[in-house]
Amino acid sequence: MFAYIVRRLLATVPLLMIALYAVHVGISLTTDPRADFYLCLPRCQDGFDTITEAYNLDVNVWLRPFTWFASLLQGELGESSSIGEPVGEVLRSRGWNTALIAVPAFVISAVFALLLSVYSARHQYSKGDYFFTGLAFFGLAFPSFVLALIIQNVFGVQLENWFGIKPFNTGRKTGTNPLEILRDITLPVMSLSILFISADSRFGRASMLETLNQDYIRTARAKGLPERRVVWKHALRNALIPLVTLWALNFSVLLGGSVVTESIFSWPGLGPAFIRGLFDADIDLILGIVLLTGMFTVFFNLVADIMYGVLDPRIRLD
Repeated sequence: MFAYIVRRLLATVPLLMIALYAVHVGISLTTDPRADFYLCLPRCQDGFDTITEAYNLDVNVWLRPFTWFASLLQGELGESSSIGEPVGEVLRSRGWNTALIAVPAFVISAVFALLLSVYSARHQYSKGDYFFTGLAFFGLAFPSFVLALIIQNVFGVQLENWFGIKPFNTGRKTGTNPLEILRDITLPVMSLSILFISADSRFGRASMLETLNQDYIRTARAKGLPERRVVWKHALRNALIPLVTLWALNFSVLLGGSVVTESIFSWPGLGPAFIRGLFDADIDLILGIVLLTGMFTVFFNLVADIMYGVLDPRIRLD
């Protein structure tokens, strides 16, 4: 197992470096941090030269990423020109805000998707199955920004107009009180959870149905095992394998910053910071977020691979 983990990590480091190299070159070819200075040259030559030196813009586009890699090896991620803080500090503060909604959203969506998958598979073509299937398709059909806007308007604005109470905030406040934080995160977590529950429950239902029709499940039932034990111990274990892959990708996306949801709820997470970095050609900030997201993706996919072996002993990782 240890050798497998080491091999996977060694194999993914070059892939991550290639991705960062491609992002750096792509941004360098399409943006120029000196764009605002061209119109005032030569009067603003000093500012023009300062930015040129700070971003190594006098170096060939294909060679610039290596300067950034050299700084990365020394633990330096650069300074965010759009936010005015070190990139490491931005990732820490913004990453914490993103985690505040990403972790609860992931846990809630995983639990509900699992329960709905088991229920729909056990009661195939029943009224309950049709009802939850309809809700899932309804959730999938809604664009994420439309769903977020509806939730924000109904629970964050209209609820106060209708009943004179405002239990939820529509954006991140500065309070550290647990109750206040709960009011902050409820609406964005609700928005993200509905989207992921809709998708995950469909995959889970299909996987559970396939597993319940396997020969070993029929054998377990023929032996007289209780249905609860057949479903939750024998069938669910194998049915979880496709969901584990999906959950690994979902969690990576959530921790990398849900751009649409965070932007709509004015949530100071990684998503809006990434958009701001794109508009302001903030190369260091964009690369820092890409690096963090890539590390999350590598780590949780590795966790998913290890879980395969735990769920199904027939899968050997060594």
